[in-house]
Amino acid sequence: MTKSKTLEKPFISAILVTRNEGAYIEKALLSYLNQDYPTSRYEILIVDGESTDDTVQRAKDVIEKIKIEGREVPECTFINNPQKILAAGWNIGIKASKGEYVVRIDAHGEAALDFISNSVETMLKVDAVCVGGKLTTKSLGDENKIVSNILSSSFGVGNSSFRVSNTACYADTAVYGLYKRNVFDEIGYFNESLVRNQDIELHTRIKKSGGKFYFNPEISSIYYSRPSVKKMLRQGYGNGKWNLIIVRYNEARLSLRHLVPLFFVLFILLTTIAGFFFFPIWWLELAVLALYFSLALIASIKFTFNPLKILAMMGLYFALHISYGVGSIVGCFIKIKN
Repeated sequence: MTKSKTLEKPFISAILVTRNEGAYIEKALLSYLNQDYPTSRYEILIVDGESTDDTVQRAKDVIEKIKIEGREVPECTFINNPQKILAAGWNIGIKASKGEYVVRIDAHGEAALDFISNSVETMLKVDAVCVGGKLTTKSLGDENKIVSNILSSSFGVGNSSFRVSNTACYADTAVYGLYKRNVFDEIGYFNESLVRNQDIELHTRIKKSGGKFYFNPEISSIYYSRPSVKKMLRQGYGNGKWNLIIVRYNEARLSLRHLVPLFFVLFILLTTIAGFFFFPIWWLELAVLALYFSLALIASIKFTFNPLKILAMMGLYFALHISYGVGSIVGCFIKIKN
């Protein structure tokens, strides 16, 4: 690529927020260091939340190894995040960024070789303030394989375009998005009072200001799922709780997929109680549960024909939806500072 062609490309700031990600940081960082985008036209900001493991050292070793091999690397900057939370880390990175565009990348993720170039190419073609692509969930280990299957299933986590669609289109959100840098000056930064789901709250403000999101499946990345069932359920509970907190905080409009687990749990609770006063209601509850587990069976068979694994997946679909729904109920009663 000629020097003039390289200089025509916009400068990109890639922000990687970490805390105790020693098991994942090497894969993630390597994928961003090996992009086909010119190394002189992007930087990587590694914002670490005072990790107590070897996250930072592993990241430095990866960068040094590439330099020793004689390969060019983009400018890499390490920044401390004393608040340790994601929102604060992203804000620190955005404020320190030099780019016309910023992209949020994930230590649990891995980007395709053309991730940045496809993101930039898409951004320059569409009327959007943020573009994102398709996310594939993968696993490490047998237990994690079941978790990743559930988290990549539309029955398990809904029909978000970034999980299930193969058609480019305007969307209601974006994952691992490339943002126009000036949007943060116009509508503000990530809300640091929110422990989870800060992107939903930010994206609500962007949409209220007239900003658009665009999905392009050619922008591809991988997410390595939580390493255990316990962590998956804890994450589901937290996501459900913080989604409802965000709705109350800034009147965010959640998609139906975010609310279905809440309605499901409320239905089970109310019909179970009502059945003690009017027995036929229990038949309605059983019919709905039979339909639910039939759908869970169909969703499980798409991944495996092993009877034990099918039963495990069906049970975990139910556990995930219940944990998410219970979290949503709890979120209705939690107050945060405005």
